[in-house]
Amino acid sequence: MKAKTGKARVVIRRCEEYDRERIIQIVQSGMDELGFRPSGNIYVKPNVVFSTKDGKYGSTAYTHTAVVGGSIEALSNPVTVDRIDLGEKTAIGYPTRLTYKYAGYYEEIRNVRKRTGVRTGIFCIDEERRDRVFVGGHVHDNLRIARKMARSDFKVYLPKLKCHCVSTMTGAVKLNIGICSDDERAIRHDFLLNDKIVDLLSVGYPDFIVMDAIDVGVGNEAVPTPRKLGLVIMGTNPVAVDLVGARLLGYNLQDVPYLKHAVDRGYKPTSLDDVELFGDLQSIEEIDTAAKRLMPYDDEYHSWQDIHRELERFNSPIRFFWGYTKKADKSKCETGCVMGAKMFFGFQERYSGAEAFKKAKPVVMVIGKVDEKIDAKGYEAFLIGSCADADIINAKKITKIDNCFTTAVDMAQTIRGRLGLPAPIMDPAEVLPLVFNMLVSSVAKTIKLRYFQDVLHFLTKGLQKRI
Repeated sequence: MKAKTGKARVVIRRCEEYDRERIIQIVQSGMDELGFRPSGNIYVKPNVVFSTKDGKYGSTAYTHTAVVGGSIEALSNPVTVDRIDLGEKTAIGYPTRLTYKYAGYYEEIRNVRKRTGVRTGIFCIDEERRDRVFVGGHVHDNLRIARKMARSDFKVYLPKLKCHCVSTMTGAVKLNIGICSDDERAIRHDFLLNDKIVDLLSVGYPDFIVMDAIDVGVGNEAVPTPRKLGLVIMGTNPVAVDLVGARLLGYNLQDVPYLKHAVDRGYKPTSLDDVELFGDLQSIEEIDTAAKRLMPYDDEYHSWQDIHRELERFNSPIRFFWGYTKKADKSKCETGCVMGAKMFFGFQERYSGAEAFKKAKPVVMVIGKVDEKIDAKGYEAFLIGSCADADIINAKKITKIDNCFTTAVDMAQTIRGRLGLPAPIMDPAEVLPLVFNMLVSSVAKTIKLRYFQDVLHFLTKGLQKRI
């Protein structure tokens, strides 16, 4: 049943626990209320940015398996559906297959196959061959996406509602970052990140959305802290769904840069007033009441969104300098290397504990261009990112990570234990599964001719541009 007002329609249902049968019922009713009738081949996109064995770093960085399994079962009920394929690319530099394993996705898909008659698959975007599609955006003219996505008849997105250290929140619109493999994901992951995110909507506009807002992640998006919200949010318009999600997190359109950019480029709705709410919450007032469950908006809620504040809170001797990127107006890049640094420190805190930061070495870390002279006082200094520059004196050693942008993985590989903090990258239990799965992923790419396709693309497209 379609909305009669012309407004984007969002259905919100209460769901206190990850009850798979309850979620199946919720998704089926949402499909009916929104008039979504899938058929043919369905591509399902969850959020699986990061996961670890036994939930060591938390379990709210990815869409819960009950939401994944319940949604797929609900999607498999129409007799017109031939096949369902779930695909994702996790954080840059990390093999998707390992995050799938730790998040329990492989086991969940095996269980779904036993319960449904529809062929159901799971694949890693970083291992599959891609199709080239036209974007015509501000950042991307074309993009290469997984064939199973490009050739699907319908796209269903399963975002996880959570805070984000540079984009304010993660929802249905930003979920498209995960349709890019690392090579294209890193393109303009800087001050043009929000333009990039909006570009991806042209090829990654979902037909149906089921947002996991049962346990919401606050703080750093890769290692978030769970807070109970008890909601499942559904819609067919990603901007509308994210406006609802933003309000639940305590934000409005102007607070979420990628949503503001989307509206500025013509996507609708332009405000929550233009969203028609149905289900268990039917007004903005009821949304605001539900949002109170996530309070208080304390240090935990904003963890590592401000590096200076966190280092001061931990009474850490680590000195962090964040300078400008653009010489003309001395503005900072707020979505590039600083995002990697926030994630890097977030992982360090979860691994070594907050108390360890007090015992760290007084090293110097610089992002961007810093005009002031910095005295390293005999300790190491790190210039993070291609544009990083500073007049550093009395440094034991200066190391530059010449990447744009520099990821948390880049920092971990270079800095390792040199901050005086116990480092995950030095722990065999952390590193060996990562290395093993990277090798397995590389073999899979070879067998599936992904490497061959990438080389061919470079010779016929990339090299031609350079010549």
